[in-house]
Amino acid sequence: MKIKTESKRGFTRRSFLEWTGIGVGGAALSTALPFSLEGLSKAEAAQFTNYASGTWVPSCCNMCGGQCGVAAYVEDGRVRKIEPQGGLEALTPNPNNIANVSDSYQAAVADGDLGRLCCKGNSAIKSLYDPDRIQTPLRRVGERGSGQFEPITWEEAIEEVAMNLALIRARYGARSLVWFAEDHSFNHPQVELCKAYGTPNFSNHSNLCDTARKAHYKSTLGNDRPLPDMESTDLLFVWGWNFLSALKWVHLAPIFTRARMSNPNFQFIYVDPVFNVTAGKADRWVPIRPGTDGALALALCKHLVDAGAVDTAFRDAYTLGYAEFVAYLGAGAGAVYDYSTVPWAGTGMLAWASSVTGIPQADITAVGDALVTAFNAGRRICIDVWSGPGHHTNATQGGRAINCLNLLLGAVDGRGEMVLPLRSGPGSRSWSWGDAYHFNWLDAAYTLDGWRADGRDDVNIPATYTYPDGTTQANAVSGAIKKKYSYSHGSGIYVEMIRRMVEQADFVGNPYPMKAAMIVFQNLMMSTPNTARNETALNNMEFICVVDSHLSETALMADIVIPGTNYLERNDFNANWSTFRSVGLRRWVVPSWFGGISEPQFFLELGAAMGFQGFKDAPENMTDDAYNADEWAKFNSSNNWGNQITWDQLKAAGTWIETIVAPTDGAASTPKGGTHFHKHKATKTFAAGYTETAITVGGQTVYVVKDSSSKVQGIGTGSLALNDTFEAGFGTSSARCQFWDPTFYDYFRGAKSIGTIGGNTVVTGDTRYHPLPYYAAPEDAPATPGSGNYPWYFISWKEVVHTHTRTFNNPWLMELMRENRLLIHPDVANAEGIAEGDWVWVQTPIGLVKVRAHITYGIQPETVGFFRGFGHWALGSLAMGKGAHDGWVLPGKAELHSGQAVHKEVACRIYKEV
Repeated sequence: MKIKTESKRGFTRRSFLEWTGIGVGGAALSTALPFSLEGLSKAEAAQFTNYASGTWVPSCCNMCGGQCGVAAYVEDGRVRKIEPQGGLEALTPNPNNIANVSDSYQAAVADGDLGRLCCKGNSAIKSLYDPDRIQTPLRRVGERGSGQFEPITWEEAIEEVAMNLALIRARYGARSLVWFAEDHSFNHPQVELCKAYGTPNFSNHSNLCDTARKAHYKSTLGNDRPLPDMESTDLLFVWGWNFLSALKWVHLAPIFTRARMSNPNFQFIYVDPVFNVTAGKADRWVPIRPGTDGALALALCKHLVDAGAVDTAFRDAYTLGYAEFVAYLGAGAGAVYDYSTVPWAGTGMLAWASSVTGIPQADITAVGDALVTAFNAGRRICIDVWSGPGHHTNATQGGRAINCLNLLLGAVDGRGEMVLPLRSGPGSRSWSWGDAYHFNWLDAAYTLDGWRADGRDDVNIPATYTYPDGTTQANAVSGAIKKKYSYSHGSGIYVEMIRRMVEQADFVGNPYPMKAAMIVFQNLMMSTPNTARNETALNNMEFICVVDSHLSETALMADIVIPGTNYLERNDFNANWSTFRSVGLRRWVVPSWFGGISEPQFFLELGAAMGFQGFKDAPENMTDDAYNADEWAKFNSSNNWGNQITWDQLKAAGTWIETIVAPTDGAASTPKGGTHFHKHKATKTFAAGYTETAITVGGQTVYVVKDSSSKVQGIGTGSLALNDTFEAGFGTSSARCQFWDPTFYDYFRGAKSIGTIGGNTVVTGDTRYHPLPYYAAPEDAPATPGSGNYPWYFISWKEVVHTHTRTFNNPWLMELMRENRLLIHPDVANAEGIAEGDWVWVQTPIGLVKVRAHITYGIQPETVGFFRGFGHWALGSLAMGKGAHDGWVLPGKAELHSGQAVHKEVACRIYKEV
């Protein structure tokens, strides 16, 4: 049986003259549903009002990563309608649908706010009952990528996956398995299976999303995911986050709207190369050259300092490195370094920033004046930054520069500012690994088989590696090797791992066989930049298993394909993205309509088939309900939460919220329930085994309290005695907000090294590692914007209509947006002879794609780009052959510090098809 696919619509430079298609023709695997939906037209679904004979079941949406609360109306075993949870009295309204600050949430609910869903959430029924879903396990019978598969039974699939993984482990060791997973879906049993198997190479989706943001906030604020209190702010200043369309959470629109409608002082400034939905709601849109945000931020920092718009009390008590930062901004001599050679030394900061960003000096000054005016008036200021600057090669340092605006203004963890959230949720259960759980590929200490391949971690590489058959391999690089990425995230480094799969070597160059890939709910071929390299990596695998709901471009490369569930067919916990503790339950609503099993049960069955104890022989693993009930019980028993509820109560309510108490501000003791502000002022007691460590930056010396394990506990004074109190401070290495980062300083002065090909390498004097937020130009930008072989910036972005690459077979969503078009400024279009609707080639040093043109003033003049996610050659009958995919033209780099996949940076040329 051959699955219908479409020809690839992108090229590498080498394949430009070839149309390397998979082929077309053949019938889809199955188009039959177990019941007819002909009577449930789009209009009828929207207006369905007969709720007499069915049941409402609460759950959490997973049409994107927002995890909003939903209620599904089930009648005769079918989902007939989906609504927000808040519309039903028996359910607890989910904060993700309403507000992210506890008293704002309470006020909105009391005012009748029932929550809302976006178009993706409302369209979920069409994804659930999509006839193009994979309905049985598949075995590949043709060449990789050919679309030739045959149906097999679940028993056969589990047996074949187990057998192949066991054979590869026996031949190459457990480390040869690389595992890619989504970050909000059934991760815990996957982690447990990787532990049992012995592979250290588990990665998940966060690395494709926001790990650069996590890195720069961790560096400056000590918290990797602060959240904006938009509803209570006076001046909202957002960089590169189209939050009113590319929704992370559906509550963003109402909290913004309530702020706009209720606050006469409210202002909104927005920085983005594209005039998108969010830009259309701004008081000032700043169309910046992509990847130059750090330069603009530094100019604005200088403007604040020169105007005296600095919260001196916050600066003196809670920041590190201010004097050195001011010397840097002024191109002067600091106490530690001389900054007289910075790029703006000759022209001045304002002129330099204008030349780099493409923003007129008067516009930069106007933005700076708005900040100064708001500060002097005592207004609340909220400055946030997401993937616009975050998907560039200079993302961490650029993000640090933006964060320094908050530090100067003292706008950290207060009402109407960036708030450090209190979040918790059930984690992976602690497994007691005993002899019975381990086999000969694990060493006597019961650690994983060797070291991670991607440079995420510090590793200890032995001089020789022994394979399961007893043969040995000499490692040219051995010993204690430092991680490659200074602020790496636990989700791993996708781009680096794919390089390792291509090169069959670890991040320092040692031979490292990577021979099997498990890819779960990830369209790796399209989600990771540089599609051609992704294909090469997968072709290097001896065995690939893909678990997904549709036959994606990645599934075409698999040896075994396992049918994935729709979110309405499985359970998951979601720690809600609010500033107060809340957990939403994604609950099994209906059984699989084609008789499939859930992903957790597949992984548990797979573990059992491989002979691992504690998988299907454990009573709590026999059903999804039992598995999640056990996790919920452990979550409650390990924490003294307010408003504890049972598993059955959670299933009935849909959402758990810890008892909300009135917000405190700077309280010595922070209550657990609800949102609380200025938590760095909470006090602790100097206990036995605690010490104080001095950190000196120029003329500033501060003290840090550490416990006996050297973990930072808070802010010291230099003279604390046993039982004295001290403030908790922030989660950085200095317990303060950091203009100057001691971690980067260790790299910059040569006290710490990074692991690269050949071993540990010092980066002494490399300004990309400077402890201050040094500006580095994006690596793959045009050499001279507007001229040369590749004169234009190319970027891509998201909108509300679709999620990543996975919703493009949903008919309702495709009716809203069926293709992407290349946005081109009229000046560029005229110069290139391109008219509206023309077919245009976008060419970069990596490859090229063909796409229709849309001429608009709504994009920075030297920039072109399109909405990403289109350009499928598989996935389903509606998705195929529509629009262009950006992965064909992107270099596929990982950002230097975080390892974030770089999605928005490459120089291009464009020309009309003739």
